[in-house]
Amino acid sequence: MPMLEPTTGIKIRVELFGLPRLRSGRREVELLLPTEVSRQEVVRALAEACPALVGQALREDLSDLQDGYLFNHNGTTFLSGDRLSFQAGDALLLLSNQAGG
Repeated sequence: MPMLEPTTGIKIRVELFGLPRLRSGRREVELLLPTEVSRQEVVRALAEACPALVGQALREDLSDLQDGYLFNHNGTTFLSGDRLSFQAGDALLLLSNQAGG
């Protein structure tokens, strides 16, 4: 029996800045995620939606972001924990923590 793709979840927008935007040629990526998700699950979903980010902003093994990159939730909170919570319409910003990033 074939596996069914998940049809439940919420849509969030991942906005790309700096080198991730330049390398991928995209300003944003849309993801369908559960409301509660691990950081690694977000990284894997982002890699699937935008493979150009692997090795650039995402680690090759998809375990996390590369050193020097951060997630920001709705432009207000930097995310550092392993468990993340989202609501429909949220924005996740992928930023460099370097000046001018």
